[in-house]
Amino acid sequence: MCKYEHGRRTTPVIYRRVYLWETVFIMVLSSKAVLGTIVNNNVAEGKLSKDILRRIEDDLDIDEKISILFLMTDNYMHGFEQTSDLLQKHKEHDAYILTEFIDGHPRNWKSKLLEALSIIQNRQIIRKLGIPFNDLELLYLPKNRLCSRNLNVVAKCLYFLCEALTEDKAKLLLRYVKSDLTEYEKNLEDTDYFELHVLYWMQQKYISINSDGKGRLENLLKHLKRFDELELIYEDLRKHECRQNVLDIQNEGSLRMSKLQTFSMTRGIPVMPHVEGEHVKRLKKGLCIIISQMYFIGQKFETRHGTMADCVKLSETFKGFGFAVKIFENLKKDEMLKKLESVSKDFGADYECIFVCILSHGCKGGIIASDEEQVSIELIEHKICQEELKDVIKVVIIQACQGETTGQVQDILATDGPSNGNASNILAYKNFCIFMSTMQGFVSVRHKAEGSWFIQEFCNVLRNGGSTLTFMHATRKIIKSVIEKRGRLNGRNSIAQLPELRSCRLLTDFQLPEYQADKY
Repeated sequence: MCKYEHGRRTTPVIYRRVYLWETVFIMVLSSKAVLGTIVNNNVAEGKLSKDILRRIEDDLDIDEKISILFLMTDNYMHGFEQTSDLLQKHKEHDAYILTEFIDGHPRNWKSKLLEALSIIQNRQIIRKLGIPFNDLELLYLPKNRLCSRNLNVVAKCLYFLCEALTEDKAKLLLRYVKSDLTEYEKNLEDTDYFELHVLYWMQQKYISINSDGKGRLENLLKHLKRFDELELIYEDLRKHECRQNVLDIQNEGSLRMSKLQTFSMTRGIPVMPHVEGEHVKRLKKGLCIIISQMYFIGQKFETRHGTMADCVKLSETFKGFGFAVKIFENLKKDEMLKKLESVSKDFGADYECIFVCILSHGCKGGIIASDEEQVSIELIEHKICQEELKDVIKVVIIQACQGETTGQVQDILATDGPSNGNASNILAYKNFCIFMSTMQGFVSVRHKAEGSWFIQEFCNVLRNGGSTLTFMHATRKIIKSVIEKRGRLNGRNSIAQLPELRSCRLLTDFQLPEYQADKY
C-alpha cells in the first residue's frame, strides 16, 4: 500500500487516516447541500479537489488504484504504457498516481472517480465522503455490468472479469491468449494486476474497446467460453461485442449506391411453392455434404472469415439429426464438380435425403470455387440430380452472394461457369430444391466471427423444430427470421437480406428426425 506523502514516513498510518479525514472531509463534505450535489451527478461543481484526491489515494490499495485507472482510462490504445509507467512511479517513489493521471485527464474526472469507487465498492471511502452507498448504487448501478454513466461499459465488464478470475483461472486464460499472441510482453509475468494484461491485449489489437460501448472481443470470447464459472460475464461481454457483418464478396467498394433497390415489407414473405400435403415423409437416414470455401488462390476474393462457424453449426446440426456428415474445404472448380457427380458412388444411394451445403463467395447465378472460377447453380443442379438418386430428396443450401446490390431498409425492407451437362432421364430432376441465402442480384451478409445470418438461422430453426415442422414450413420460418435482421455495413444502416427458395420440385414435404445434441 502507498500510505505516505513524498518523503514522509513518520506518521502512523492509522493516525494519519483519522486526522486527515476528520480535518478535511468532515469540514468540506458534510453538508446536505454538497451531498445532494454529488448524488445528483453534479460532482464537477462540488467540493472534490486534488487535495482530497490525495487523501483518497492514501486509503486505496495499489490494486484498487490500478482498477480505477483501468476504469477511467479513455485512450485504451495507450492505456498499457500509461498505467505501467504510473505503477513504476508508485513502486519507486510512492507517487500519487491517480492525481498524476487526473492532471492529464481533467475532463469529468470527479464523476468518473465516484463511479469507479462505486464499481470497486470501496464503501469505506464513500462513507467518509459522507455519501450513502445506496445513493451511489442507484445512480451508478455498480453491480450491473450492462450499463455505465460516465465510464466505458465494456471496460466495466472487463473489470468484473479480472475480479472473477482466481489465480489458477487467470494463468489458464493467459496461456490461452498467449497461444494466439506469439510474442508477449516479458514484464507481464504475473497476474497480480490482471487489468494490465487486458490493456496490453488492447495495445496489441487483440481486443479493442470503442467509445460507443461496443468492442472487438471475439478473440477473448472464444477462450472465455471454456470457463463454465464465467458464463454470466461471457454473456455480458458477448452482448457488447460488435456485430460486424460483411458482404460475401471481396469487392465491397464496387457496390454502386445507384443500384440500391427497395422492397416494401407490404409485399410480405414470398409464397412457398405448393407441395402436395397428403403425405409428409418422416426421415430416418440422411447424408449432409458441406463444401466450405474459406481461402481463394488469387487476390480477387477475400478470405471468408466466419465460414468455419457456419461449417461447425451445420455439422453439429445434421449430426444431431443422425445424418452422416462429410466436409470438404477449399475445392477448385473441377474438384467440386467431381465430388458432386460422384456422390452416389462415393457415399451410396441408400439415403432418404441428401443435403448439399455450399458456403462460398458468389456471383449472379453461381458460386466461386477456390481457384476463383465460377460454378453455375445450373451446373450444380445437373451434377447432383443423378439417375441413381432420382428417388432421394435432394436439397442444395447455398450461402453466397448473387450479385452486387445491397439490401437496405427504411421502415420497409430493402437492401442488405456454365456447362452443357445433361441428364438422360428428366425424372432425375424430381425430389429436388435449392434454398438460397439471398435473392438473385443481391449480396449476402456474413459475420466474420459468428458466421452468416442465413446458415445460423437455418440451423437454429431446424434444431428447434425439425421433428415438428415440415421442411417447407421451416423454410418459411427461416425466411421470416432472416428478413427481420438488421445490420450496419460500411456506414450504411439497416442492411437487410431476403433468402429465396428456388427450383422446388419436391413431390412430398418431409420432417427431420428429432434433434439430439448428444449425437454430435
